[in-house]
Amino acid sequence: MIFCLFLAGVFYAEAQSFRVSGTVKGNQGGAEAGVVIFLKSDNSVGAMTDTEGRYSINVPSKDGVLVFSLLGFKTAEVPINGRATVDVILESDATALEEVVVVGYGTQRKQFVVGSVSQATSKDLMKAPTTDVQSMLTGRLAGMTNIQKTGTPGEGNNTMLVRGLSTFNSSSPLVIVDGVPRTMNNINPNDIATVSVLKDAATAAIYGVQAANGVVLITTKTGAQGKANISYDGSVTFTTNTAVPDLMNAQQYIYWHNKAKQMDGQEPYWTDEKIAKMKEMGVYGETDALAQVFDDYGFTHQHTVSASGGTDKIRYYASLGLMDEDGILRNTEYSRYNVRASIDADLAQNLKLTMNVAGNYTDRMWPGLSFRTQSEFSPITQAYYAVPCVASQYTDPATGEVFPLGYTNGTYTYNGSAALDTGYQNQVSYRAEVSSKVEYDFDAIRPLKGLKASVFMGYNYLHTTDRNYLEAYQIFKYDPKSMTVLQQTSLGISENNFNRSSSLGWNLMIRPQLTYEREFGKHNVSGLFLFERYNTYGETMTGYKKGFFSDYPVDISTGLAESNPASGSFNHTGMASFAGRISYAYDKRYLAELTFRADGSYKFAPEDRWGYFPSLALGWVISEEKFMDNVSFIDLLKLRASAGVLGSDDTGEYLYMQTYSTTGSSYSYVWNGTAMPSFYTTGYVHQGLTWSRTNTYNVGLELRAFNNRLNFEFDWFYKYTKNILEYGTSTYAPSLGGNNPYWDNSGEVDNRGFDMTINWGDAFANGWSYNLTGIVGWSRNKVLKKKIADDHPSYRAILGQPMGSIYGFNALGLFQTQEELDNYPTAPSGWLELGAIRYEDVNGDGKIDSTHDYVKIGRSSIPEMTFSFNAEVSWKDLSLSVLLQGATLCNYQLNGAYNNGNTDGSMFTRQFYGGGNSLLHLVENSWTPENTDARYPRLSASTNANNAWASSWWVIDGSYLRVKNVQLSYSLPKKILNTGKNGSIDRVRIYFAGTNLFTFSAYKYLDPENPGINNGYYPQQRTFSIGLNLTF
Repeated sequence: MIFCLFLAGVFYAEAQSFRVSGTVKGNQGGAEAGVVIFLKSDNSVGAMTDTEGRYSINVPSKDGVLVFSLLGFKTAEVPINGRATVDVILESDATALEEVVVVGYGTQRKQFVVGSVSQATSKDLMKAPTTDVQSMLTGRLAGMTNIQKTGTPGEGNNTMLVRGLSTFNSSSPLVIVDGVPRTMNNINPNDIATVSVLKDAATAAIYGVQAANGVVLITTKTGAQGKANISYDGSVTFTTNTAVPDLMNAQQYIYWHNKAKQMDGQEPYWTDEKIAKMKEMGVYGETDALAQVFDDYGFTHQHTVSASGGTDKIRYYASLGLMDEDGILRNTEYSRYNVRASIDADLAQNLKLTMNVAGNYTDRMWPGLSFRTQSEFSPITQAYYAVPCVASQYTDPATGEVFPLGYTNGTYTYNGSAALDTGYQNQVSYRAEVSSKVEYDFDAIRPLKGLKASVFMGYNYLHTTDRNYLEAYQIFKYDPKSMTVLQQTSLGISENNFNRSSSLGWNLMIRPQLTYEREFGKHNVSGLFLFERYNTYGETMTGYKKGFFSDYPVDISTGLAESNPASGSFNHTGMASFAGRISYAYDKRYLAELTFRADGSYKFAPEDRWGYFPSLALGWVISEEKFMDNVSFIDLLKLRASAGVLGSDDTGEYLYMQTYSTTGSSYSYVWNGTAMPSFYTTGYVHQGLTWSRTNTYNVGLELRAFNNRLNFEFDWFYKYTKNILEYGTSTYAPSLGGNNPYWDNSGEVDNRGFDMTINWGDAFANGWSYNLTGIVGWSRNKVLKKKIADDHPSYRAILGQPMGSIYGFNALGLFQTQEELDNYPTAPSGWLELGAIRYEDVNGDGKIDSTHDYVKIGRSSIPEMTFSFNAEVSWKDLSLSVLLQGATLCNYQLNGAYNNGNTDGSMFTRQFYGGGNSLLHLVENSWTPENTDARYPRLSASTNANNAWASSWWVIDGSYLRVKNVQLSYSLPKKILNTGKNGSIDRVRIYFAGTNLFTFSAYKYLDPENPGINNGYYPQQRTFSIGLNLTF
């Protein structure tokens, strides 16, 4: 009742006023968020623009004047003159470049930033519906590389790099969300306000030991003073695979397999008589195995409802989000529910409280048999190799019951569809996040003016439950050799089993902090000092049973037999840190900043526990010099340079202590007739381990010109990392006399490169605007020192070379004559014949072997250069956005699509491998006497391994260009929405969007970001979306 009376009062008040709506843009053409609008005659009547630059304000009459204000732009006063729609283009103010950038533990005015920072706001990022934050960032931020390795719903194992690779170990950046280390892919993308990337020592050293690989800062949305706004953002999305292998159909398989047999000097296998008999037996079929495991399309829907507003005393933001994704692979699903609320309140004069609360629930479902592996049991692998002229189902003549049917080569049996229906893997997670800050401003105390004191607390909680049920599946086998159907057999496992595990953990951060900023004439001084305490706790418990009579057990207690005893673990860690930053600017021209951090890590012995990480940065704002007064077209020209030390403790725990393991029931002592378990030492006690340290140098140039229509930023960097922790396996345990260390601070790597952003935008009074942005980043590393050998057969960290370089034989061509065969050294394996690959004998010893004849044949699969181009064009309420994104200076090898050593074990280099299907382009372009100028080696159905060795023959240029995102949006005209003074809808926006629409690459049968099938090859998805935005 009270709520109804409240709403009635609100609508009555609105009925007595006049509503004015519109859009605010900058002179670059982009919509401006956060513009403060108020009535000149009464500043208590106010509003603020949203992320689309749109606003709505109720004024008491039609004859007032609206004031539009935003830092960095000239304040505009616009008469209403009875109009319901007032659109404004703000002119930038070259004398007030006050753009604020989010940096470590605070914000800085862009003009005073002397480090390398890339930042994007929500209006830059939300150009298409996306289920995760990382994919949203692709191509949007200079210096950041995002590699999407899979299209699996809810899978978060994609690669994120800031300025490439600088270590043999993890190169992932530190992610900070609202001041606390957190993961990013559980965030509702609609809740994000800004994303900043800290790339050099000047900006990242404040995070010390965690910052060697860069820092990603994410801030979520908060409320603003003004009337309450309620928004809805919803979309539906259809997905398809971007790139899949071109498997042969039944007719193609029969033709090419028969021809391959003839090339091998054998009789064709698939004769008309055999096919007729197969039809008679009911085992012939034209089977599209991929279509049986992949649906025609996947489906995703997302919905977010948010509310924001506030008074001069309290501001709020709250949102509810739902995302549900049905993967294109059958039996893959992902659901996520998000809730978030923030309050920014003035508790008393100069006393402020900020609080953020977020909750998250995720539910992932996958098939029982893992599809993330290249094995005979993986459903995706079975679909690749399934013979297309063999039916996928068989009717048992004895019972009339229909069972799955699989082609068998005597070792493996292929039926991917049956393998998908073998139970389930279900992971459910509950996550809670809380952060709060109480801040007091000493502004009222004159000697302490500019000083603020705050206490920050951040808490994360995560509870995850995994329930994995795996059952054997019944299948009939068709044996092509005997032309018979073998009896029903169980595959997968011998007995149904169920595994349930639970893990929970929390981390707590407490940070008291002092900040100071004040101007003294031409001198601007700012600084901060903080202490940070960070504690974590985690525990796991796992139970396992087998012998289930139900096909869908809901609890481990329904199992009939124990297989293994329960197991578990726990850990409790802590870290303490001191950090400070002092910044100085003279006359807005000369800038200096000193940063220092000391970290204490539990991972090292007490005498090596503390690490110290300083940085120094200098800047010169040339445009503020008097000799630039006559250069009117330059708004900002700034040079900056920084140097500093970053650190990493990326290593295992307790390495400085002696650890032990138990023998269990094996090798136990007998005491009074009872076997007693014994313990033995594991690992070498290494007291000297310490931090790896990265010396970082950066030089940057910033330019804004032509009334800020042109923006240019360029950074060159060099990073030298030493004391990299390397892992080497001892030959035997120290308790048995071995003394080889497991770890050593022995590696050294350097990394150099640049990143660049150029932007041009403009807006016109007739409603047209455009904005163009290009981003390029390049980085190249080199191994300077490596004590422990890295002898992987196909990619190695070799002194003087970039990490991940591809090694193998240098392929000279295909054998074309008998003379070439007769004069050739011994083959590495298999046998030689016309059309086989001919390798170079590098050391001239008369034999080809990987020990002496491997050479560098390609770059790493991690691209050295990434680039993007974004174009946005708007005319009144119609907008079009296009993002092109790509990478170059990288390679991958087809024989590494599934790398099990020096040679490949997949269909990407071996035709009819394992007796299964093959790739159409591989056989159509293979060597035959009629096609000696072929792209691929000799057509064959044999198991000859000579052609599958790692060699330059199979190295592919990994460069690609994607049409990453296209969005077309239309906002209903305000004159339609605001029908009279009672109009209540501020915005209705409809959009159509697509991602990964087209990809241009050298090899179109694998996604260039995931050119391998080790993990089952679930490619990136091409998406088509329709969405709706409403604001009330």
